[in-house]
Amino acid sequence: MKGGQMSKKKNKTKENHKNENNFYEDLEPCGRDLAEMLQDEKAFMEENPDYDPEDQWTQMQIDIARGK
Repeated sequence: MKGGQMSKKKNKTKENHKNENNFYEDLEPCGRDLAEMLQDEKAFMEENPDYDPEDQWTQMQIDIARGK
């Protein structure tokens, strides 16, 4: 490296790494996995009718702030 500039090879490596991170972004589960996921979600909501994701998120953030 001269003059604080990155080599072309290094730039290509960074671009490839960014593309790898986006590989799963648009991936959707197949039919069986999706059906199982929805069934599990429905069963969970039937067992826990008072579940509130917002309350859980708030409690997690409090625990993180306290260092738990």
